[in-house]
Amino acid sequence: MTVQFINFSSTLAGLLILTMAVSQPVFGEPDSNQVKNNIEVEQKTGSKTDSTKEDKVHDREEDGGKRKSFRERQKEKDPNRGRILPIPVFITEPAIGDGLGLVLAYFHPKKGVSDRDRVASLESISKVSQEQEAPPTVTGIFGAYTSNETAAAGVGHMNSFKNDHIRFTGAAAWANVNSTFYIQDNPFKFNLEGVLAYQETRFRIRDSHWFWGIGLSYLSADTAFRVELPDGTPIKLFPNDLKNVGLSGKLAWDSRDNTSMPNSGRLIDLALWRYDDAIGGDFNYWNGRLNLNSFHPFGEKFVLGLRLEYQATSGDAPFFAYPYVKLRGIPALRYQGDRTLVGEIEGRYNFTPKWAMIGFAGSGKVSSDLPIFDTEQSIYSYGLGARYKIFDIQNVWVGIDIARGPEETNWYIQVGQAW
Repeated sequence: MTVQFINFSSTLAGLLILTMAVSQPVFGEPDSNQVKNNIEVEQKTGSKTDSTKEDKVHDREEDGGKRKSFRERQKEKDPNRGRILPIPVFITEPAIGDGLGLVLAYFHPKKGVSDRDRVASLESISKVSQEQEAPPTVTGIFGAYTSNETAAAGVGHMNSFKNDHIRFTGAAAWANVNSTFYIQDNPFKFNLEGVLAYQETRFRIRDSHWFWGIGLSYLSADTAFRVELPDGTPIKLFPNDLKNVGLSGKLAWDSRDNTSMPNSGRLIDLALWRYDDAIGGDFNYWNGRLNLNSFHPFGEKFVLGLRLEYQATSGDAPFFAYPYVKLRGIPALRYQGDRTLVGEIEGRYNFTPKWAMIGFAGSGKVSSDLPIFDTEQSIYSYGLGARYKIFDIQNVWVGIDIARGPEETNWYIQVGQAW
């Protein structure tokens, strides 16, 4: 699930800070005094086994006679432990100014790994490779601020239950956004301040790759435009204060080998949203989206990704709820319409088990019955990027993309696959 209202850009410094952050302590590790007390208790009770003593001698011999720290031994014994990942976000989006954001994400210990199998073996690796990997369990908080006084803060959680038969995603946030809306390619600055909440639950159908799901979206906000809108602009699209509440039904086929950085498989995702005053909103309209992602390995190192997305709206929707082209290198809300179509291709070359380079290109098209969304520009983007596998057990990849659109070039910090 991606909730995108503004595009966050990045620089190479972000990856450096992110890599340094991995060396910080993680939840669940006892302090040095606790370790010392545990060792004293074990010595008094004689609970240590001969094999444990032999392991310690072996550790010292491998390290030139120097005893390994608790942290080093913990990494070897428990690769499944939880991890904290601070993600710095350097914002260079011209529509909202330069700024800085931070996401503090906690990747919970991976589920379904017994104590006996915590250390990987050839048998456990081959078993996992033949099964679909469950999404990581993540809890996070975030905040951001820019030079034009755009600010946002919130919390989110993603989890799976019953052997990945139920998938849950939830988020709540406050935002004060100063951004740009386009009428016939002419920019108009606006402010939107409010709170939003999003929830999605998906249920696997038996043991298949099919999922059905339900969702809820809530937004309560005030809006203001800094200049007068042109004559003939539908005023009902631009309310001063609003509530936008929607319910959704979803159907998906997901055969990807993992959701973080897929190497094979397909995702077919269909969602139909109904926003209605009967459930507390101010607008009555439908929104439908069909997303197709496909991943194809060629040899052991190259993966080809294909993406096709179609979205349409029917009814009386607020200006920001109309579909827009979602491509790296193009700001959110830049190209909107009643209907949007986006196609993208991405090639990834894994030149080591932990490093990968990618190249991508995409194109979009919009159509609308409202003349305010007319555009004379070609809609395209292309770029390059890199990924580094920062957590092996949780299969977490981080990296940077640089993308060029019709009007500007942007940097992005990415966690996993961009789609």
